[in-house]
Amino acid sequence: MWHSSSSRLVKLSLGLVLAGSGCAVEDGDRGNDITTGGPMEGDRCRSGEKRCQGGALQSCSGGSFQTSQVCGVAQICDPGRGCLDCSPVLPTTCVGDKVHTCNSNGTIGDEKETCQPLSCRGGKCSTVCSPGSELIYVVDTDNRLLSFNPRDGKYEYKLIGTLSCPAGTAFSGGRATPFSMAVDRTARAWVLYSSGEIFWVNTVDGSCKPSGFARRQNGFETFGMGFVSNAEGSENETLFLAGGPYDNQRVANLASVDPKVLMVNKIGSLQLSAQSSPELTGTGKGELYGYYPGSAPFVGQIDKSSAATVRRWSLGSMGGTPSGWAFAHWGGRFYIFITAVVGAADRSMVFEFDPATGKATEVKTNASYKVVGAGVSTCAPVIIG
Repeated sequence: MWHSSSSRLVKLSLGLVLAGSGCAVEDGDRGNDITTGGPMEGDRCRSGEKRCQGGALQSCSGGSFQTSQVCGVAQICDPGRGCLDCSPVLPTTCVGDKVHTCNSNGTIGDEKETCQPLSCRGGKCSTVCSPGSELIYVVDTDNRLLSFNPRDGKYEYKLIGTLSCPAGTAFSGGRATPFSMAVDRTARAWVLYSSGEIFWVNTVDGSCKPSGFARRQNGFETFGMGFVSNAEGSENETLFLAGGPYDNQRVANLASVDPKVLMVNKIGSLQLSAQSSPELTGTGKGELYGYYPGSAPFVGQIDKSSAATVRRWSLGSMGGTPSGWAFAHWGGRFYIFITAVVGAADRSMVFEFDPATGKATEVKTNASYKVVGAGVSTCAPVIIG
C-alpha cells in the first residue's frame, strides 16, 4: 500500500498524521480491546448461557451476551471451561517444535516428541510443508524478493532475486508494479500487481509465471491477501482478499478464493479506518487478521464468514505518515512493515506487535528495503514456546 500479508502504493497528504505526530489516541484505546455491538454482544439469551465468539468467552447477563474473558492469540476458547492452552478433545498439541500431551483441564502436558525445526503442526510432526514455507517473504519497490526471518530475534532479510513478471498496464496507466502478496504451504508466493494480475513466484529463485487468475472479479481490482488454514491443524487452506476498486481504496470488502478454482466469492464489507482497506495475514490455527492503517491504526481479528471485526488491538504512533505498509503473523506476533513520510523523506521500519502485551516495538529502523508486500504461509508457527 505502495500493501498481508500485502502492501500497496498509496501517496497520502501530509495532513494525515499518526498518533504521536499530532493526532491523539485516547489512553483507554491502547492495548487489547474488544469490539462491541454487532455479533459480539446484544444477542438474546437465557441466564447462565455461555458461548465463544471470536476468541472471547461471553456469558448471558440481563438477556444479552456480554464478554467476560478474552483469550490470548495462542489459546482456544471453550464455552464450558473458558480460555485453554490446548484442546482436551485432541490428544496432543504443539509447543514450538515439540509435541506435548494436552491435559484434561486444557493445560499443556508432558513432552512426547521433538519435530524438525518449525514442522510441528496440529499436534504432530508434519511432513506436508515445503522447505522454506515457515518464513515470511516480502517484495519491495524495486521488485526485489526477500525472505524475512524473525526467529531468535535476529529479524534478518535475505535477498532472493529481482522479479520480472510480465505484468500488463497498471489500472492507473504505465507499467504495473507489485501491489500485494501471499504465500501458500508449498512456499509459492502469490504476487498481485497493480494491473490486477496475480503471478506465482518461486521463493527459491524469484522466477514467475501467470496464475490464470481472472482480473476484476466481483469488483476486486486491487486487494490485500492472506492464506488461512480451513481449521486448526488442517493441511487445507483458503486465500482471503480485502479490497475493491483501484481508484477507491477506502472501499473494503472481504472475499475468499479457493486456490484450486481461483474464483472470488464476496463475503461482506470490512470495518474501515480513515486511510485504506486492511492488509491481511492468516494462521495455521484457522484465524484471519488485518492491519488497518490510518490516523488510529489497529490490528483486528476478522470473522471469516461475516467480515465482522471480532476483536481488535489499537496501535499508537508508528513512525510518521505511512506511504507503504505490509503485514504478517509469525509465532504469535505480528510484523508490520512500514515506510513513513518523515519530513521530506521516506523511512522504512519493521514493527513487532505482541497481542499479549498490546505493544508494538520497532525492531528495524531505517531498513534498506521499502516493502510493498508481505506473505507468510500457514506452515509458519502459531506460537513459539
